[in-house]
Amino acid sequence: MVRRQAPLLTLLFGVAVAAVLLLAPLLPEPTSADSYRVALYLSGVVFFLLVGWFCASLLPLRARSVRWTVVAVIGLLAAVLTLNVLEVPVASDIAKVSFGALAGIGLARAIERPWWLLPICVCVPLADAWSVFSSKGVTNAVVERAKTEPAWIEWPTIAAPIAGLPYEYFGRLGIVDILFMTLFFAVAAFADLGLRRAAWILPLGFVATTAISAETELAIPALPILCLLFLILFMPALVRDLRAEFSTRS
Repeated sequence: MVRRQAPLLTLLFGVAVAAVLLLAPLLPEPTSADSYRVALYLSGVVFFLLVGWFCASLLPLRARSVRWTVVAVIGLLAAVLTLNVLEVPVASDIAKVSFGALAGIGLARAIERPWWLLPICVCVPLADAWSVFSSKGVTNAVVERAKTEPAWIEWPTIAAPIAGLPYEYFGRLGIVDILFMTLFFAVAAFADLGLRRAAWILPLGFVATTAISAETELAIPALPILCLLFLILFMPALVRDLRAEFSTRS
């Protein structure tokens, strides 16, 4: 189970995420392909783990009322839009992470049994891959439009820092990816599957996605690897829950 809300811990993780975004461009610039890979992977591990822990620290907010959650999500969305318009990048990134996390926590309310995530972990990656790779996909259209108008990709994503590079050269991660990671955290926590394991492993899926994207120079969807890691971690527990439900029905 998740302990009660610890605002100081959430604040510390939020400050740490902001600090990585602000300090990464001040580090020495990579001078070779190997040093670029080191900067990319180490930055990714540190940043995505901090983002994951920040999102996990928000899980006790699930105990709040539905009305409170809806109002908070709408308020954070307004903050995201305002900060995007004002072009305050790091603050908008923190607001986007918070928005995605709280939306994921809210969505977790609809998951009555852990096994419900089995079809989600199959359908969502397929939809994400189609959106990225299909010429008719929404993500594909956004990426193409962003080649001439960067705001199209910057607004619905957060920056993923790379040590030694300026902010505009950072990678990008979708708010929806944050939403699903936090959804998985919420189910892992409240179904006693193992939040600690999830909080250490699932964020590394974003590192793997970043690495594959960098090596192939292609836009790679993050949700397939994220869902695969969740299934690797918790497939036995999900199958047991599925069997338990159908055995009680029979």
